Amino acid sequence: MLSILVGCLAAAPFPEADVERQAAADIERLAGLVPAWHAVTLPAGPGRLELTPGDGVVIDQLRGVAVDPRPPVAGERTVTYDPRQADDCPPEARPYVARDILPFRLRHFTCEFSYGGHHNFDMQDYAALHGFNVLFPYTRSRAETAHWPEGTLVLHWGGFVNWQRWLPEHGIPAGRYDLLHGLDLVRMHGEAGSFRRSGDALAAKAHADLLMIDQEHPLLTPETLRQQPWYPGNGPETERAAFERRYYDGYAQTYLSSVTAARQAGWDTISIYGWSPCGRRWYGIETADPDPNTDFAWNAFGRRILEQVDIVNNSVYCFYWDPRNVAYTLANIDLNLRLVRSADPGKRVRPYYWTLLHGGGAGWRWWRGQPLPDEEQRAMTAAAFFTGVDGLVNWNWSGTGSHHTVSLRSKAPRRPPTDTPDADSTPEWEYHDVMVARPFEAQGTDGLTEAFRRYDVLHVLGLDEGTDNVTFRKIRPGQANHGNDEQFPSLSLPRERLLSLLRPASEPVAAMVEGLALVKPFEALLRHGDVHIDVPAQRQFAEGLPIVRRVSLGRRHAVLTYDPGVVHGGAPRTVSLRDFAGVAGREVRFPADEQTRIFVLEDAARVP
Repeated sequence: MLSILVGCLAAAPFPEADVERQAAADIERLAGLVPAWHAVTLPAGPGRLELTPGDGVVIDQLRGVAVDPRPPVAGERTVTYDPRQADDCPPEARPYVARDILPFRLRHFTCEFSYGGHHNFDMQDYAALHGFNVLFPYTRSRAETAHWPEGTLVLHWGGFVNWQRWLPEHGIPAGRYDLLHGLDLVRMHGEAGSFRRSGDALAAKAHADLLMIDQEHPLLTPETLRQQPWYPGNGPETERAAFERRYYDGYAQTYLSSVTAARQAGWDTISIYGWSPCGRRWYGIETADPDPNTDFAWNAFGRRILEQVDIVNNSVYCFYWDPRNVAYTLANIDLNLRLVRSADPGKRVRPYYWTLLHGGGAGWRWWRGQPLPDEEQRAMTAAAFFTGVDGLVNWNWSGTGSHHTVSLRSKAPRRPPTDTPDADSTPEWEYHDVMVARPFEAQGTDGLTEAFRRYDVLHVLGLDEGTDNVTFRKIRPGQANHGNDEQFPSLSLPRERLLSLLRPASEPVAAMVEGLALVKPFEALLRHGDVHIDVPAQRQFAEGLPIVRRVSLGRRHAVLTYDPGVVHGGAPRTVSLRDFAGVAGREVRFPADEQTRIFVLEDAARVP
């Protein structure tokens, strides 16, 4: 078994004895609130300890429990929200509400809720009382944030400079970062007012505490750069090396100039989305091995960007409907932390989560935009706090629609052939793929009854305006066109009946809140303890293993387990950690299933 000690990642220089006492008090308080749960004493020497599911805490045990002894309190709201920004569902049907989870706030970690678009003001208010202490206000006025709990911070974000347009607008071909050499980009940003705060003093964003700059412009690898017609391929080696330095230095300056200009505009706490120390990848992440001494991108520009930002926002967006998603997010975080800690052990890292699936490529992807399974979202949220991060960010965007109700179709522009400019361009209906929330049965065109399970996905074929019946096919991953094929039966249900069975896009927000609630009783231990990687996340990803993470503080160990295979139809498994915490011959076996479960184990005496 591989056992890696990552190190103490304290947020502040708290005396070790103080944080140990706090962690012990938190654990004692939890045991009083959840009598069925207890910390487990480890054997002092060799031997096997077999834990049961009851030895760990799961979210159902925290429902109705005051996990925060000092919960956040909202003030009285004195304004009425524009209907476009308020919920479009009744209070009892809000999908983002975690059932019976009482108000709480993490105070050793910072959690940002950056969920913009229409119909989200009520959800933002909910987030301010359930785990999040930094909120993106979208179009809110200051009056519309006045009731947020004391200590709530405001985030503002935007692209500000679109480099793919900026370059051509300034006479530079797109992607030619080498031609930025010699330009005073900071002055140019300042003159353009690119990072100036909003002039509307009544807008909440004009008084934001944090700035996130979203810049996602691409660059070329050295191999691809050398194939460009504007690369001096026939020049001497010194000319080619100088050109490459200019190119990557210019790319670095796109970020560095933005951060510097933003600071000159008055912003104090700045992060970037679009750059991360270890680039986002799915394929190959299991073998990625970034060496801070030799990694090209890190040394060409990454170190310099890290020096200038206050927070690293690495993206852990999930691409596919896949049981390895939790392991993927952990591997991503671990790899980024490796580079960050090599240069600045105190730099804050807050990964960016999206509660929907990214898509993973062009063309039709039935899983694109589908909400992550609740079990998966809860697990990846809680597990993040076992890595050494400073907190996390929940990002999403509903546009002018709603994520709290399900839409079966939307108007899409009709694109007439280019050779018939007078053809009808009236928008036409575009039907959506939708996800099942509750099991049901329906009869197909083949006369057979088909059973549908939670998380099945339906490809909507059409809506009969006369009967109000919806026709759809079941997505069958791996089969012909994933089930959207004439050889498979179509099925039909009344529209309102079908809508009542489907899963809104904002439902995983409740699961994220539950993940935060799970770590709340252990946050002092997790924030100030030592992170141990007993089974690397890259291996968990490659082999489809159950998830296990561990953090220790003094003689106490918090261990998280989760088995992603169960949600995808597999049986629960057991995680075995041998030579636990450095004691030869001491084996601890943990149950793992669809529940995110946290155990606390205590050594009778501190292990050297």
